[in-house]
Amino acid sequence: MRISGVTYAVRRTHTARNIILTIIVLLLLSILAVIILSGYMSWTLLHPEKKPIDTFSSNIVPEYRNISFKSTDTSIILKGWLFQAKNSDKAVILVHSYGNNRLQFGIKTVDMIKSFLNKGYSVFTFDLRNSGESGGKDTTFGLNEKEDVIAAIKYVKSQGSSHITLLGFSIGASASLLAAENDSVDAVIADSPYADLKTYLSHGLNNWTHLPSIGFNYTVEKSLELAGDLDMKNASPVNTLTAENPPYLMLIHGRGDKLIPIENSIELNQKYSALNSKGSEFWTTDDDGDAASYIKDPDEYMSRVFSFLERVYPQE
Repeated sequence: MRISGVTYAVRRTHTARNIILTIIVLLLLSILAVIILSGYMSWTLLHPEKKPIDTFSSNIVPEYRNISFKSTDTSIILKGWLFQAKNSDKAVILVHSYGNNRLQFGIKTVDMIKSFLNKGYSVFTFDLRNSGESGGKDTTFGLNEKEDVIAAIKYVKSQGSSHITLLGFSIGASASLLAAENDSVDAVIADSPYADLKTYLSHGLNNWTHLPSIGFNYTVEKSLELAGDLDMKNASPVNTLTAENPPYLMLIHGRGDKLIPIENSIELNQKYSALNSKGSEFWTTDDDGDAASYIKDPDEYMSRVFSFLERVYPQE
């Protein structure tokens, strides 16, 4: 009986150890899988496939010039188109969203460009780094793209435009707000921006990765910082806003935007309107897409944009 009892105790202890060891191995494998998957997702987000520029018939597009210029922080060559209005010193720079190119809405972007030209605004639309036909290897959610926008501002100024408005979409809207520290910008029209990149990603990365937010948002965010060498505290439009930079700000955001929730624009509007109530405007739409308001109703969109710009540039 004693021998049987000892044998049973030994077997029981051995089984318990195996279970604990199995749990530890599975836990380590799970952690390893999270790290590997997070690293892969961060690399994918930093390197989206370049979207080719839509082909179109030349007879539907106003006359333009192909432009190449360098970003301000690197030797990256950026490509774009300049549509120049005659006898005008006003220009609008279009800044596209993540994974897009100079034609934010495809061929329908041409209608937007024509609307601006008809109102006497030159239009400069270009590909951010690692987009369209521009160079560069990384897409950084507006952080480094800020330098591309600043370079575009400098180029447009060199072509005789002394009054400049930035019209950015989604990530491009946030990059435009970051670039508005430049005192050459009269106004920013920010369509669906984030308010603070680090805060936004910590809550919303799962909308990009389609992975569970718990356990992955943090690890993917850290992987992005490491893989992209990103200092996300430098991508905080809400913290860069002042009463003078920009002098005028129009925010546009859809109430149902799931990619970048409207709370981001609400936060930006609260900050800016407290600093400069006369220069602020906030248009909330019923759209549920990201930066989708123009496509839903181009006429109303442009009507509201021009109404805002009439405040920026009042008729004498």
